[in-house]
Amino acid sequence: MNCENINITEASSNDLREILELLSQVGLPHDGVAENINTFLIARDESTRLIATIGLERRGNTALLRSAAVAPEYQGCGIGSLLTERLLQGARNDGVERVVLLTSTASEFFARRFGFCEASRTNFDTELAASSEWNLPRCSSAVCMSLDLKGRDVSA
Repeated sequence: MNCENINITEASSNDLREILELLSQVGLPHDGVAENINTFLIARDESTRLIATIGLERRGNTALLRSAAVAPEYQGCGIGSLLTERLLQGARNDGVERVVLLTSTASEFFARRFGFCEASRTNFDTELAASSEWNLPRCSSAVCMSLDLKGRDVSA
């Protein structure tokens, strides 16, 4: 495993199968991925293997950060931080005012690296009601976190 020469690009429908395989590998849901593929970023190693992904599901001025996954053997290399930073910067540039996420395992990472704060899900139920991921039973017990992007530097 080489953490150098990682290529980050926007995802396309051609990447869907590999994204879904990675999400399965790390235990994340597939719901809504195909419908939002044009908002995903992917990372490939020097052999062009897909090793990480992250997506954004926009609903008005609010967006749901979703499907943040790094292949286990590449965790700890900083790829997740790079993808998140790039995704948040793109969201900010596109006029997203707040980003919300649900997590069962990475609340400390998102709080420490990017300033996400725990929030009540009910604050976002109306805005994110159309999101298939938001409505998954398995996500109902996840920690809800939010980040206000207005006037914020989103560098890790």
